[in-house]
Amino acid sequence: MKLWPIVLILLLIPLISAENIYQHDALDLELNVKGEFNLIADSSSASLDEVETELYLYPEDDFRQVVLSVENEGDVDGNVVTYTWRDGKIETKNFGYTAVVTTQNNRIPVTSKIPFPLTNIEGYEEYLQPTENINSNHPDVIAKAVELAEGEDDLFQVAFNLAEWVERNIEYDLNTLTAQAAQPASWVLENKQGVCDEMTSLFVAMARSLGIPARFVSGVSYSNSELFDYPWQPHGWAEVYFPEVGWVSFDITFNEFGYIDVTHIKLRDGFDPAEPATRYQWRSTGVQLETEQLDLTVDFQSKGVVIPEEILLEQEILGSEVGFGSYNLVKGILKNTADYYVATTLQLAIPDQVEVLDRNKRTILLKPREVKETFWVIQVSEELKSSFLYTFPAIIYSEKNESVTGEFTAQKLASSFSQEEIRELTVKDEDKSYSRKVTFDCDTPDSLPVGEEVLVTCLLKNRGNTNLEQVKFCVGEKCITEDVLINQEISIEEKIVGDKAGWKNVLLSAINEVIEKRSSITYQVIDIPIITIDVESPIEAKLKEDLPITVLLKKNSFALPQEIVVELIGPGFVHTWNVPELRDHEELTLILEDFNVARKNDFEVKVTWQDAAENRYSETKEFLIVGKTTSGKEKMRLLWNSFLNLFK
Repeated sequence: MKLWPIVLILLLIPLISAENIYQHDALDLELNVKGEFNLIADSSSASLDEVETELYLYPEDDFRQVVLSVENEGDVDGNVVTYTWRDGKIETKNFGYTAVVTTQNNRIPVTSKIPFPLTNIEGYEEYLQPTENINSNHPDVIAKAVELAEGEDDLFQVAFNLAEWVERNIEYDLNTLTAQAAQPASWVLENKQGVCDEMTSLFVAMARSLGIPARFVSGVSYSNSELFDYPWQPHGWAEVYFPEVGWVSFDITFNEFGYIDVTHIKLRDGFDPAEPATRYQWRSTGVQLETEQLDLTVDFQSKGVVIPEEILLEQEILGSEVGFGSYNLVKGILKNTADYYVATTLQLAIPDQVEVLDRNKRTILLKPREVKETFWVIQVSEELKSSFLYTFPAIIYSEKNESVTGEFTAQKLASSFSQEEIRELTVKDEDKSYSRKVTFDCDTPDSLPVGEEVLVTCLLKNRGNTNLEQVKFCVGEKCITEDVLINQEISIEEKIVGDKAGWKNVLLSAINEVIEKRSSITYQVIDIPIITIDVESPIEAKLKEDLPITVLLKKNSFALPQEIVVELIGPGFVHTWNVPELRDHEELTLILEDFNVARKNDFEVKVTWQDAAENRYSETKEFLIVGKTTSGKEKMRLLWNSFLNLFK
């Protein structure tokens, strides 16, 4: 019996670590900030009276971080530290501090809709003004912001639209220009590139252009990106003012909209990323000052407990088994368990043998307690081994590395979805979350013989707690429009026809103002299983040589030939092969050793098989191999073998 090998394609989940530090309720972090500058004498008579450094990066307590201790020799005023030297020494000076900071997994929650445009921002007008890099008065910045906000009346939705557009359209690029100095928001919009400062500047500029107070935040954060040799890096993000709520964080680079994770240490907020981190003053004669770049390092001291994610993830896959080259649909279902707005960024991890069409990463905003669905269209490669059954994992994961895993299988003869069918099955309005309370149920047969037809009944049932009015329910091309009350159902009878052998998909849909449900029913149209026979063998055979004979079987039908018996019948022998099923083609080879070659050697291949209903079929093929000689003695041997074969 032939065994069909099963291939399990393993996939590494792209998580930062098994521990997932982003989901701890708190982190105790040791922050070290070190600065250095060089005092250089221009002449032999140089003298120094006093030098002073102001450092504008210093952590303060707020709703999500607490400064536990600080080792510092400077004078602190708010988030400004002043270091003063009066020793007269013209040398290298060092300054800085070590602070232990507890960061907490807290956010300022937005629990209800805040109307947009804003009408009362008294006291926050300065956060609307354009600056050197946040040039919110630039016409291109204004035009893009207006485009993204058009028709919206919810402040969080507007801020989300701005942030999501910047994250999706601006490429994070550490090129020379963005690495040396921050670029204006209008430059970022035009060139579609930048680092965290540029991406944040564009977001803040667009917000300010719409009358939304926003500010730039400087600090440190953790990243496992391969772009950096050290995971803790200086970082910039934004805060948006929500009236009656407060300053809400938006980190475009990290896909964190409405919060920042516990790896962020805030050191300053301001109006523009170009605001200096340090200032130097000195009174001297013939002394120059050369600065060095600040050095910021962070070490973990302790970690709190892991807290659950606000968003629950589920996954559904349309086709549990599909054919090679088939399209498929992976659905992600998101439920916001919190009583405040939550945004999350999802991606689909899939093996290399499966391609994700369109964009993979998508950021989704959920209102308090809201449920949404999102979809990925994928395609299985056609270049897979026809005799293998593949199992493909599909992993949906978020920016916090929360994940949910599903799987589907692929094999050559399984049902397939075309790209057009998958597009038809993709929900257009992901906000209609009540759709999950609606179910389809069809009494479709698994298979149908060619030329036959059957009447199928499909039910649409409302399993929720809301009456559904004027639902357009379609099975293929046949549609009805009716109300579907709570716990009630409507039905359609539709004829399906076995017009052509193969897999058939019939699309189902149910749509009204509240729901959009799409699915399909799949069945096989079965023909008669057909096997064609071919033989590969020498035209001539010599005495005392091995004689190889290969029988080639090929399936020429959609139906699967089963319980195949192949008999190779030759002079004086019968050789039999048993094949459980023929999925594509089969090569069966027999090498005849010490075969009594005659002048004419007649062979016959007889193949019998059955279908799923155990109906029997057969096919026969005959072929001839001529004996070849090079001497009179061998001719006599051929004649003698011909005589012997008559009695076998």
